[in-house]
Amino acid sequence: MPLHNLHYAIQKLFGWQNSHLRRSCLPEDIYHKFTGNTVKGWADFVGTLFQPPSEGEEDIFWDDDYETGSFKVWLKKKYTGPYIYGGEMEYPEVAKQDVQRLLEHFQMVDVRESFWDYMKRVEQDKNTEMKIIKKAPLIDLTIEEMNSSIIIETGTDSLLERLEVDKVLAAQGENVDSKTLFPLTKELIYNYDFGDNWIIKITKYKDCEDLLKQNSVDDHELMMARDIVLDKHKPVCIYKEGVSVLDDVGGLSGFADFLSVIYEEGDKEEASSHRVWAKSLGWSDKKVSN
Repeated sequence: MPLHNLHYAIQKLFGWQNSHLRRSCLPEDIYHKFTGNTVKGWADFVGTLFQPPSEGEEDIFWDDDYETGSFKVWLKKKYTGPYIYGGEMEYPEVAKQDVQRLLEHFQMVDVRESFWDYMKRVEQDKNTEMKIIKKAPLIDLTIEEMNSSIIIETGTDSLLERLEVDKVLAAQGENVDSKTLFPLTKELIYNYDFGDNWIIKITKYKDCEDLLKQNSVDDHELMMARDIVLDKHKPVCIYKEGVSVLDDVGGLSGFADFLSVIYEEGDKEEASSHRVWAKSLGWSDKKVSN
């Protein structure tokens, strides 16, 4: 399954409505290991690991074509194989050309101080202007220097959505060999809705021994799930605990406030209106433990 389709599976699993931007990225230390925190290091992996700088919404969201009908049925089709990639910018040769155009366009850059350094000086002098600390080719800068000097709307750390999850993620206990490119990491980060800023940390296990020992699942359930994956090319959730979240609730703190309103004693009319609104977004207050 590519990261692109994993996105839709996560949307179904957590109860979201695919109504905001998202990205998949590496933990910061792994990202710095690959890039060396340099523009050159990042550019070398554009088209191999990272999205090109010009990748726009029309390319990333090439198949976000829901209009009417059952949203759940539409979503299910998106995370069920066979999987294809319908964009253009993530193909290696196209991505490499794109980042090369960026480097050629900025053959010399006014390198500005970091935003945080600037804000510290603003505290002392509100009329101060951002400093230009040097001039240099973009290719010679650190990633922080580039980000403080030019704007790349999609950022530099978003992984290609055509990458396969199994190649990206190493299982817990598996060695990640620095001499080989894949697997990349033992933890993958999925970031949804940059306003609410939901962060999902994804890990992989070699087997389900822990769930079997806890009697959370049994061998028959695992066999049935395996058959579905192999026959229908569709992921299966074999264990889930808690309640779903929902869009536009204000992130984790906003969700906690929402639960407080509907469950704690207070304004019944407010609680009722909150429930109606949440259910309109497909949310259910039913606690799930399997």
